[in-house]
Amino acid sequence: MLSAVFLLSVYFGYSLAAMFPEFAQNQIESIKEQLGGIVSEPNPLFTFALILINNSVKSFFAMLLGVFFGIVPVLFLFANGVIIGFFAKLVGEKIGFITFILLLLPHGILEIPAVIMACSYGFWLGIEFAKSREKIAEKIKFAIGRFLRIVFPTLLIAAAIESTLIALI
Repeated sequence: MLSAVFLLSVYFGYSLAAMFPEFAQNQIESIKEQLGGIVSEPNPLFTFALILINNSVKSFFAMLLGVFFGIVPVLFLFANGVIIGFFAKLVGEKIGFITFILLLLPHGILEIPAVIMACSYGFWLGIEFAKSREKIAEKIKFAIGRFLRIVFPTLLIAAAIESTLIALI
């Protein structure tokens, strides 16, 4: 279900960027300003650490905050999908859609499923919390364990690939 939310939000972002390109461009510029330090940083190890920390912390908190009826993970995925849709439309037009996909694919093939998995655990926590608050601490511990064993290592590999690509560009 969350994969569908993500894919629909990418489509929504792409469509929104087509209808309101100035708005989408402003959003992209804002993101570029926030990430400016990453792209301009000459040290690939520092870039790797920033990417890993950013992706891991946001995914982890989206998962944990899912305990509040699963709303945060869904919104987190939706927002990320919209942003990717903006980039696909605007950047894809400049560099070519195939080039855009080829730049996104090496790390995105790992990062996107890892984020979806973290959000899925968060959504699950929200459902479990809505059903019963009994043993919620155990369920949170289970989700954290899965995050540490599956999501984090996947984000680690994705960050290594992404920081390498940034260093090569």
